[in-house]
Amino acid sequence: MSQTYFDEVELGDELGPLLKEPTREQVLAYVSPTTYLAPSADVATHELRPSRFTSDEAAQSEGIRGIIVPGNMSMCFLSQLLGNWAGTQGWLSKLSVNFRRMVEPGDMLECKAIVTDMQVVNGRNLVTLDAYIENQKGERPIQGTAEVVLPSRE
Repeated sequence: MSQTYFDEVELGDELGPLLKEPTREQVLAYVSPTTYLAPSADVATHELRPSRFTSDEAAQSEGIRGIIVPGNMSMCFLSQLLGNWAGTQGWLSKLSVNFRRMVEPGDMLECKAIVTDMQVVNGRNLVTLDAYIENQKGERPIQGTAEVVLPSRE
């Protein structure tokens, strides 16, 4: 992983795209309580309840075509883009998003961001970015703002 330095960033710099195509299996693994259980946990007592994330029927009962990708999972995709860009010495300090449309398994997603502001506050090098996910239709189902702290070369 390469390191991004505050001194090398300019307003208007573009990040990405980080390409994602979430699958039904990834969604089910993401929402499954067994994904987060210790190996010794009793998996039999942790069943998935039908929901818009786990069952086409449950989603359809809410007027949705089929299962959808959880918003937090989509936010993870943006976090991955920003964290990779920040490198091991930088970090994502804020991420605020609006969920504008549903993301479905099989959607082709491009995670992107644009540097909109840079400032040093209390000795921290802060970079503000517009961050968003664009789908194969050119829509932006997730759009928001991020703040990343970056090191200086000096």
